[in-house]
Amino acid sequence: MRKESLKRQALITACCGALVRAMGFGLRLWISRLLGAEALGVTELASGAHMLALTPAAAGLPSAVSRLTAKAENDEQRRLTLYAGRQMAAWMGLCVTPLFLFLSPVLARLLGDERTLPALVFFAPCVLTVGLSSVYDGYFFGRGKALPPALSEGAEQLVRLGVVGALAFLVPRVTVAYRAALPAVASTLGEAAGLAVILAMAGSIPSFRKDSRLPGRRRKLFSLSLPLLLNRFCHTGLRSLCGVIIPQRLMAGGLEKAEAMSRLGMFSGMAMPLMFLPCLISGALAAVGGPAMARCKTKQAENRLALRLLSAGLATGLLSAAGLYALAPYVSNLFYRLPELTQLLRAAVPLAVLLPVQQTVNGMMTGLGLQKRSLAAGLLGAAATLLCTWQWTPARGIYGAAFASMAGHGLILFCELISLLLR
Repeated sequence: MRKESLKRQALITACCGALVRAMGFGLRLWISRLLGAEALGVTELASGAHMLALTPAAAGLPSAVSRLTAKAENDEQRRLTLYAGRQMAAWMGLCVTPLFLFLSPVLARLLGDERTLPALVFFAPCVLTVGLSSVYDGYFFGRGKALPPALSEGAEQLVRLGVVGALAFLVPRVTVAYRAALPAVASTLGEAAGLAVILAMAGSIPSFRKDSRLPGRRRKLFSLSLPLLLNRFCHTGLRSLCGVIIPQRLMAGGLEKAEAMSRLGMFSGMAMPLMFLPCLISGALAAVGGPAMARCKTKQAENRLALRLLSAGLATGLLSAAGLYALAPYVSNLFYRLPELTQLLRAAVPLAVLLPVQQTVNGMMTGLGLQKRSLAAGLLGAAATLLCTWQWTPARGIYGAAFASMAGHGLILFCELISLLLR
């Protein structure tokens, strides 16, 4: 396959990502209106634990596969990397899935709401499929081919839409717990469809089971992916902890449990997805920029590429933030039918700048092999977010949680920029 230029890869990824995100936004909007804020809050609570379970199979390994594939000298080495990554993802998925199912009742109690149990159970099969899909994504990005991952994501979203449409008639007849599980069913079937598409596009991969280079390649992938894995554990663990802490701190501020879960649903299920919309472009920049940085031969070339990527990420964030601020009343009233959401969206707008710039910088650091520094920044930012969430939420309500998220992401970005400059 002919390698695409960096601009072409970014354009393909961004355009397909825009379509996928538009479908995802429409799906989330539909689900939020279908389920209601309380059930959406329960879904977000379960989703945090689900993302934590996905971390061993889906975090770090795809980026490591992408980096080694980009640096490989021939096609055989690339396929050896894919084979080793696929083995590791399969092993982790097969270990984590039954463990997650077994621990789901315990997790539901630890999350503080046993209504999360059905969603946790239906989320479990995603661990294996997401892990394998992510490895193939890393392989294709490392080869400079952005189209297969984009088509895989498109198939995933189409199936999710179809599943939600097929199951929507059940919503009025079931409890909040099973309404909250509807997105989990859609995610599981959608991920399976996305994996099927990318497997079909990859074709058959020769077996390297008896190849003497395979253990060494697995060790290399492990050493590269471990800091990224710990970093993702930090972020997903933070999301899970915030999902537990925010309702508790809101109740400490005087809200009833149902209202606290509704506020969590507004922030995590409605406001934050909008703040992540610019990441459809910065995600493309990070996905293609990381392998491109790994292929740079000189520090001068690295600096030129880093400046281009950083400028694009910052421009994306600033334009998106301005648009979200201006459109906040229309989104709140016309789409979500929650006028009180307007003020929260406008308060959270700085995240629309921080998130895409941070994602772009993180992709560059991965390409340069600076994962350990990124991990240190992530740990520091997570600690700041938790502390600020605990301190600010009772007095400032859900706005305190939004300000805490800004403080944490701002600290992470600052530390990563310093690390990038001092590399």
